[in-house]
Amino acid sequence: MTSESGAEDPHLARFREIVAGLETDDIHATDIHATLDQMMGAGAFAARRANRPDLRRALPPQRQVITVRVDLHEATPPIWRRLELRSDLSLAEVHEVIQVAFDWAGYHLWRFAAGGHPFDLDAQLFLCPFDVEEGEENGLPAGDVRLGELLQERGDRLGYVYDYGDDWDLRIVVESVREAPEDAAPARAIGGRRAAPPEDCGGLRDAADLAAVLEDPAHFDVDELDRELVAGASPLGDLTADDGVPPLLAEPLDRLRRTASGRDLRARAALLGPEVDLPEGASWDDALNAVTWFLEQAAQEGGIPLTGAGYLRPAVVEEASAVVPSMAHWIGLKNREVQCTPLLDFRDALQRAKILRKYKGALLPTRRALAAFEAGAVKELVLESLIPAPGGFEHVASVLLLTHVATATPGAAVSAGDVARALTELGWHVGHGPVPTASLVDLPAWQLLINVGEVGSRKAWRHGAFSSEAMLLAREALGR
Repeated sequence: MTSESGAEDPHLARFREIVAGLETDDIHATDIHATLDQMMGAGAFAARRANRPDLRRALPPQRQVITVRVDLHEATPPIWRRLELRSDLSLAEVHEVIQVAFDWAGYHLWRFAAGGHPFDLDAQLFLCPFDVEEGEENGLPAGDVRLGELLQERGDRLGYVYDYGDDWDLRIVVESVREAPEDAAPARAIGGRRAAPPEDCGGLRDAADLAAVLEDPAHFDVDELDRELVAGASPLGDLTADDGVPPLLAEPLDRLRRTASGRDLRARAALLGPEVDLPEGASWDDALNAVTWFLEQAAQEGGIPLTGAGYLRPAVVEEASAVVPSMAHWIGLKNREVQCTPLLDFRDALQRAKILRKYKGALLPTRRALAAFEAGAVKELVLESLIPAPGGFEHVASVLLLTHVATATPGAAVSAGDVARALTELGWHVGHGPVPTASLVDLPAWQLLINVGEVGSRKAWRHGAFSSEAMLLAREALGR
């Protein structure tokens, strides 16, 4: 590395002297460390980071269609996609397109780079939201940069990496640029070869290795991919608020617009129309009996006493097991709460939903729950307890869960896996991996709804089926 005058950087020159001096034992290891500290701090390497070029250009006055070829680096045989991308797409939206094009789930970290590899010191970086939130300073938020600022003519290129572990390194090269017609889709697929490696397969790129994890490594259907990209271009399609689409679903629909989960969510949103009446012979008093029973017991003087270990007493467990629907399918003795998982989960959900509270070794109703109970408004209490306040995982997860419950066939299983996949595609993680189905079953909303009304058979309960009354509650909660 040299300065503008052509002279070698003084820190690097000093390092060369030290290395040469090692042969004569005139220089000690401490000198090496001191010089490296200088180079890594205010010296040459830091200067390279601070002086990353800004390679953005002014957006063209007219919106353009940019045809690019996207290659997976070092894949043998080549794995690639040819895409038409509108110039006004943000890099965050291009990331979504790439995830669909390579059939990935989007739950790992990613970044773009201009002028080099996404981890080069000299490249200009465009970062995913997580890297921005973690304080990465050497880059711009990808959502703030338009594709047309970086790709404007044949031969322009971008680097992209997804999953810093498996290191899916993609090269994006412009093949042509043309003015976009008024009806140009944000993204189209017009070519490609071979199936992409699946998520978390360890970085496999050779056909022989991929044959062990893919049914047909040579399979690629450009028409199918194009339909997926076009179908995901509009967040609500022809749906509007007048069709009963809850405002709570607007953001998930927008962010999932190019994914299979997004298409499923749009289809479900279309089913959330006017309120539906209770089935003949059903009543809310019966359906909400489990919640009401706990409130009745907790509202008595002294509340519901707990054991020293914090569990319901055996006599209370026996009484509760007779009214909590999920306990009807529990095999075994029903006199110790620690051994009655459905009852323990339901009671915990009542506390987490702030319907019950623990105080001095007993369960008491919360102030709002007691007021609702005394006013005969248990249904209203449950409705306002199903969706937590915005701003966290449980809020988004509860909204998606309720959407699936509200649009399920009565007595049919709700797929916690589908909900977990959608949450993962929205960027939620558990640890460093995707959202597990256990995170859905653990939600207060799941535990409350599974105990509203009678599900039916033990098999239906075990597989996550909800009653007609639970479906109606979920629909009403979403529309509030």
